[in-house]
Amino acid sequence: MSICSVNAWSAPGAPVIAWMPTEYTEGTAIPVNWNMWWGENGTSWVLTSNNSQVCAGDLTPNGNNAQMANCTISASAGTHQLQVVLSNAAGSSASAVKTVNVLSGNGTPPDPQPIPDPEFVEAPAKPVIAWMDTNQSAGDITVSWNMWWGVNGSSWTLESNGSEVCNNTLTVNGNNAQHGSCTVNFAKGSYDLQVLLTNAAGSTASDIKSISVGDAGGGVVGSSETPLPTDYSSPGLRRHKPYSNTTNSVVGAYFVEWGIYGRNYQPAQIPASNLTHLLYGFIPICGPNQSLQEANPSGYSALLQSCQGKQDFEVTVHDQYAALDKLYPGDNDAQDYKGVFNQLRRIKLANPDLVIVPSVGGWTLSDPFYYLDNAANRKVFVDSMVEFLKTYTFFDGVDIDWEYPGGGGANADLGKESDGETYVTLMQDLRIALDTLESETGRQYQLTSAVGVSPAKISQVDYAQASPYMDYIFAMSYDYYGAWSEDLGHHAGLYPTASAIHEGFSGDETVTNLLAAGVPAHKLAVGVAMYGRGWKGVSNMTSQDPFSGKGGGPISLTMNNGHWEAGVVDYFRIVQEMLGGDPNSSGVNGWSAGYDDSAKAPYVWKPSTGELITYENGKSAKTKAEYVRQRGLAGTFSWEIDADNGDILNAVHEGLGHPQE
Repeated sequence: MSICSVNAWSAPGAPVIAWMPTEYTEGTAIPVNWNMWWGENGTSWVLTSNNSQVCAGDLTPNGNNAQMANCTISASAGTHQLQVVLSNAAGSSASAVKTVNVLSGNGTPPDPQPIPDPEFVEAPAKPVIAWMDTNQSAGDITVSWNMWWGVNGSSWTLESNGSEVCNNTLTVNGNNAQHGSCTVNFAKGSYDLQVLLTNAAGSTASDIKSISVGDAGGGVVGSSETPLPTDYSSPGLRRHKPYSNTTNSVVGAYFVEWGIYGRNYQPAQIPASNLTHLLYGFIPICGPNQSLQEANPSGYSALLQSCQGKQDFEVTVHDQYAALDKLYPGDNDAQDYKGVFNQLRRIKLANPDLVIVPSVGGWTLSDPFYYLDNAANRKVFVDSMVEFLKTYTFFDGVDIDWEYPGGGGANADLGKESDGETYVTLMQDLRIALDTLESETGRQYQLTSAVGVSPAKISQVDYAQASPYMDYIFAMSYDYYGAWSEDLGHHAGLYPTASAIHEGFSGDETVTNLLAAGVPAHKLAVGVAMYGRGWKGVSNMTSQDPFSGKGGGPISLTMNNGHWEAGVVDYFRIVQEMLGGDPNSSGVNGWSAGYDDSAKAPYVWKPSTGELITYENGKSAKTKAEYVRQRGLAGTFSWEIDADNGDILNAVHEGLGHPQE
């Protein structure tokens, strides 16, 4: 059956050119992908470069469903403005212009292009009101907007409930971005805000942003709009000291949902102003989760309850009480949600530059990733991730913790050679979705990923393909050795020792391997462990060095004050119980403290029982941070913040060269 005609009621929905690098070298094939997510379909499309057609194709309409296509072009050195035009019988719609620079073969940048004089043949591109909390206190409120690319305006106005409340003129600058802001005094009430961008050809309005304004100092929903600043004088902050991040290095840390229980570590204890990235672990994916079922049956039951009414491969919250329902001081039932999520919302208000991202996956929650090679499953996941960010607006992106593409994770039955390709495609799809969400909200969303660091795991992923879609890659440069094996070694050592059992099991080797695999140095963050790993019954030593022996299983410690998994000991407990409260002591209670200067790694050893713990301390963390600066890397991140007494994060800042405030 052939299609003879198409009745189009209106021109097609606007196409969007997918994310792509902004620079290429002459002679390089340049892939260009575009999508039209929803709207009247087109029957044909063309791609132009500097207004000249370079690709074209026909399309089969399918109602209002998404359309997409791609082609590969080559371009001479210079600046190229790419645009997709989607057409049907009723007309055409054009994408925003995507500008790429093609460098000459010797890497010489193209000559700068002159900015044309404005010719107001069409109204300006659509402005977007920047992210703002939708619940505000009465008083001065700043409203900002952006127009990322397109026809410029010569003036703009902000309207509240249809009445103008401020305006200003603009300097026209080709098709480059424009932005503005103003501060308005709002009384208690509800307001629909809209920005109009205007030139001689007309005006274009933003989407409406609705806000609720409550009593001054009180707000309409209690603590949800009250900032939660870091109080370094609080005993809950342990030994943390405030630092100024003068190098703009990444300083990240994971905060775990379950830490609010046995560890009694609450969000107010997070040294948020000392961080650039706060990663919330973990957000699960509905569907096949055998690893969780076997490791944590009660956690699996909670996940099944949270997934009721959801599709497989949608994200959800795991512990609804912890995330959304737990009452913290100042909370009340009028809030849209309470719990840790509201605490994070308040932390964001106090630290607007802090990037807070939900980390999806983790050791026992990675099973669903292996099924995302199916495009339909992947779309459900990506779409649900976008909805999650729209619902919990304090989050600033997505962190993917797939342990691990290719296998070797909690479920020994999962893992295949094509997982690396799935990982790259997943990053591409997430980047496209986040870029589209950015155009709707005016915010920026980061895409990060925690990655395996052994040579075998690094080889599973083509990071040269994946990294262009990602903001940062967090190398989990710890857990090189542990009590799952009798092999002894430093679990977070920076350098290999002369007697190292496994090649590639050190921070320096990991960094070298990831850089060689295509990860840009400025996107690579090195992991700092805030815990130790230990063995019992170490025997068969060939020297006084305990690492010359063999381990006899995970260390056995009483289950209190920071011991939560066999063979794992929190840093603060090592300091309290093995070092007598002084991280620089030689050891107490039969423990002897040591430091391997070749590996840049500390350990404690109890000869009478054959117990050995390898860990990180302030000295090793500072050295690792200094290494990060020397190699021009993005920064550091830590697992996990509740295990530190402040020593390690303080030392990271010292190593990065940050002055104490």
